[in-house]
Amino acid sequence: MFASQFTGYWRDGKRVAMDRNAVLPDRCFKCNEPADGYRRTVKLTHVPLGAEMMVGAIAYAFAKQAKVEIGLCERHRRSRATNIALVSLAVVGASILVFTQVHATDVVLPLLATVGLIGGVIGLLYAAVGTRIVRATKITDTHVWLKGAGESFLASLPDAPAVGAGGTLPTLDVANVAPADPAVAAAAAFRDVRNGALTFLAGCIVTFGTYALLPGRYFIAWGAVIYGLVRLVRGARVYLKVPAEHRRMGQALMLVAIVGAGIFAGGWVVTNEVAAVTQANEFDAALTSAAQFQTQGARLFRDVMNRDGWSPQDAADMRQVASSYGRAADVLTASSVPAEYAWYRDGLVRNYREAVDIAMLFSRLTGASTQGEFDALTAKWSARVKDLGQLQARLEAQPTPSR
Repeated sequence: MFASQFTGYWRDGKRVAMDRNAVLPDRCFKCNEPADGYRRTVKLTHVPLGAEMMVGAIAYAFAKQAKVEIGLCERHRRSRATNIALVSLAVVGASILVFTQVHATDVVLPLLATVGLIGGVIGLLYAAVGTRIVRATKITDTHVWLKGAGESFLASLPDAPAVGAGGTLPTLDVANVAPADPAVAAAAAFRDVRNGALTFLAGCIVTFGTYALLPGRYFIAWGAVIYGLVRLVRGARVYLKVPAEHRRMGQALMLVAIVGAGIFAGGWVVTNEVAAVTQANEFDAALTSAAQFQTQGARLFRDVMNRDGWSPQDAADMRQVASSYGRAADVLTASSVPAEYAWYRDGLVRNYREAVDIAMLFSRLTGASTQGEFDALTAKWSARVKDLGQLQARLEAQPTPSR
């Protein structure tokens, strides 16, 4: 039914179509020059655009995958290595720039952190896309379609074979395919686990870096963390099935170090976030308690000021006003407070202490005191109330932490 000399690969427009078990010619995939036996194993993943737009990076955890061996000439081997080296240096340089500016001012630090992170992301994207030899445009259970081959290599490929009934593409006889070398399979399995661990670590480091450098507005790299974990677990299952003689202690130690670093970075963020939430809850409770004392004092102050004349009872009530505000200030002083709200707590304490002082001055007045003395203290109280309103307005204008 199919051509008798089916090689397992053919040209499909600007793409190379091939059977999953086919071996491409010993020529450079980019320029068609002799590859002299050099092969580079490339792991490919393909996600339909619709799935990627719907679920983002998580779609890659469930995408179809394939491995192909690509021939490269000496020139294209060197150029790719140079590109990767330059990108790696750029990413490392950006990271060093961020982490060496930890003690910069509050204005400079967010800018440096943002520039460093953007530079790192651009570098990683270039490493993943700009230096990519080949990418898959379609992957099925039996065939792979590759993009990125040079025109001269495409021109050397045979034409598309005849298809069977229902559009079935020809396949190679799997029985004639040589079994995979256990050492090669072990190395491939380790790379899969390692790449998953590195992706997990990258997500944790991004989260750690933004949490440490941009307090209150950090970014949780959920996509990288989840995708890395899924790939790590899936790869580990394959790696553990590799014969023990092909698994090296150095590989295990590397995986433990990478995963451990990711857990440490992520655990540090989780620990600090839990502590911050606990601290915020305690501060909220202190604010509620202080507000009750403040309300009692403010209500009693209004009652006293609305009375006619001035009596010893009024003076005694003013001492009670001072006591209520003093208790409110004491509650807040003894409470823990998130760093981003320390200014608010300190402002409230100062305001309440000022209320204590003014109320005590009122308590020392008598019926013989002049109207000017009453007016002066009333003006101080009104100014304090205005300051309290401005403090509250500043709190409401402060952006809430974003995750």
